[in-house]
Amino acid sequence: MSERLRVGVLVSGAGTNLQALLDRVHGHDAEVVAVAASAAGAPALERARTARVPAGAFGLKDFPGRPQRDEAIADWLEDHRVELVVLAGYMHLLGPAFLQRFPGAVINVHPSLLPAFPGLHAIERALAHGAGVYGVTVHFVDEGVDTGPIILQRALVLPDARDPVEIHERLRPLEHDLLCEAVSAFAMTYARAIAEGVDSEVSESVRGAGVAGVRVRRALLSVSDKRGIVDFARGLAELGIEIVSTGGTAASLSDAGLSVRAIDELTGFPEIMDGRVKTLHPRLYAGLLAVRNDPGHMAAVAEHDIELVDLVCVNLYPFERTVSRRGVESAEVLENIDIGGPTMIRAAAKNHPFAAVVVGPESYDAVLAELRDCDAELSASTRRSLAAEAFAYTARYDTAIARWFAEGGEEFPHLYVRAYEKVLDLPYGENPHQRAAYYSQVGDRMHVLSMVSQHHGKQMSFNNLVDLDAARRLVGELDVPACVIVKHNNPCGVAVAATAQDAYERALACDPLSAFGGVIATNRPVDVALAQVLASQFVEVLIAPAYAPEALDVLGQKPNVRLLEDGERRVRREDEPEIKQVMGGLLIQDRDTPGEQRSGMRVVSARAPTEAEWDELLFAWTVCRHVRSNAIVITRDLATVGIGAGQMSRVDSVRLAVQKARVDSLSGAVLASDAFFPFADGPELAVEAGVRAIIAPGGSVRDAEVIAAADAAGVAMVHAGRRHFRH
Repeated sequence: MSERLRVGVLVSGAGTNLQALLDRVHGHDAEVVAVAASAAGAPALERARTARVPAGAFGLKDFPGRPQRDEAIADWLEDHRVELVVLAGYMHLLGPAFLQRFPGAVINVHPSLLPAFPGLHAIERALAHGAGVYGVTVHFVDEGVDTGPIILQRALVLPDARDPVEIHERLRPLEHDLLCEAVSAFAMTYARAIAEGVDSEVSESVRGAGVAGVRVRRALLSVSDKRGIVDFARGLAELGIEIVSTGGTAASLSDAGLSVRAIDELTGFPEIMDGRVKTLHPRLYAGLLAVRNDPGHMAAVAEHDIELVDLVCVNLYPFERTVSRRGVESAEVLENIDIGGPTMIRAAAKNHPFAAVVVGPESYDAVLAELRDCDAELSASTRRSLAAEAFAYTARYDTAIARWFAEGGEEFPHLYVRAYEKVLDLPYGENPHQRAAYYSQVGDRMHVLSMVSQHHGKQMSFNNLVDLDAARRLVGELDVPACVIVKHNNPCGVAVAATAQDAYERALACDPLSAFGGVIATNRPVDVALAQVLASQFVEVLIAPAYAPEALDVLGQKPNVRLLEDGERRVRREDEPEIKQVMGGLLIQDRDTPGEQRSGMRVVSARAPTEAEWDELLFAWTVCRHVRSNAIVITRDLATVGIGAGQMSRVDSVRLAVQKARVDSLSGAVLASDAFFPFADGPELAVEAGVRAIIAPGGSVRDAEVIAAADAAGVAMVHAGRRHFRH
């Protein structure tokens, strides 16, 4: 490595930018060692010869084409051991092959405030646009036209300028200043590397840090979840990467025989306050946040002797696990709020063009594989993907903390935050042209697939999960052997009985046509006898708490049925709200819990229900709460016989429920309505069909008229006092 940065300059015209470099930089901060012109007659060549700098002309007519000329220039520059290529008024595009020879080490000066007005005639186009503000940009060169990362930029306000020649003359001193400033800054970082005696980190910034792959030379490892960290660190060490670590992580790595540098050696500040303060130090964050193609940043790095950190591997204190424990004290929860960890993650993720961040053991193998395959470099796409994962990770963490604080405060806080993590990708959405995935809410005690294992069948679909949720919610409220059949998010058959098989057969009898291809839930194990009955029906999903091995053999003969085993024994929290998404927002409400007891209901008719009718009414009322409004449920002998769902008028729902009944007579049946009857026509239809008892919330201005109709027919009527709309 030479003592000064070796600069090659490409020119096309008079060479005033070259002259500025020769006057201000050459022989001081850097050495101009070669000047290449695009034509033999370029005046800039004479400036180079006057300064006794090797100069060469590479006219396009002397080569078969531009690629060949680019190759010849690159060869000539490499012969002169050029380390930074400066385009100083070079009016030709350089091809990918040239740029690959000098990766991230080609810069250009352009007379506009990029990204505005790239390419030729920038000043003329800015003037025609009426800009009024002009400027100069020094930027890295990539394969586009003036599209590379910006290094320096300065504006010049000329509101009255009309002549492009005059504007260019006014900008020329600015071009000279910025170009010399940029090259000097690169030279300064280069000089620091020389002083340290290493051909390493800071000088590498001259050769394209953040433009393509990032070369990892130093990694900081600080993890709470130590799964796989020793193997990951060992893989990094085998690639010659220095490992810096903290506290328990450092101890684990040292115990495994790895060489580890303590964080306080890097920061010059000890860990204090039981580890609460160990990484929060400007020396670390300057090394993480330095924009390595910004000469100003790199000058600060050199001035303050900052050590760059190329990779951060951090995961956070187990806050979610801590708050999920019963009886945990607030002091312990607060101690599990990580401060330094999220800050390191966010810093590295923000600066992902120049650094990499890893937040989960699941990423270790892939990151190590790429480092091994690419000479300890990580690609831009990998770094961006890791950064996205990192910001999602810290967002989830902050959400869990905010949720914990909110649970002790307002019921409906000003800011409502929740995080969701993907459980599985779905084959499609509600319709085949819609993409879909299932996410569970982070921190919730249970979800629709928690503790559920699949024994057989195709992958669950979007509609399967919607119906499964409805079926599990309803069957979970029934204590005796029960079966629920759901189709299109509505129960189409529900029954309780002495056995699960009897409950299934009676639920199926309610509406066998709708049950075809439905989701079935039972709260008792499936034995071989029930399996044989189920096998005769087309079932999309069957969920049960257990299966006899022989039952699985029988049902396994059906290739498409999804057999799910429900191992969930936890109960959903009563205070967890329900959320419905609307355009641009959420509707949040308390859960519609089954809060009514028989003791709180009122018999409003002249005839009171018999005890058998009371049992039937309470069963119908339970089912009705799970049917889409307007909802009418008719039951007999603790099984649904007719369900009217989703109609816009209540009398139509009654009419539909009566029509759906597959019995000769509804004599002795009971009816439940999720809301009051606005008129007596609904109950009159039901009574005419044979219904002998009715339960509804009550509350209509015509309640007296409705009750009178019930009394006239000798029908018992109960007001539950609570409406159960479900939309």
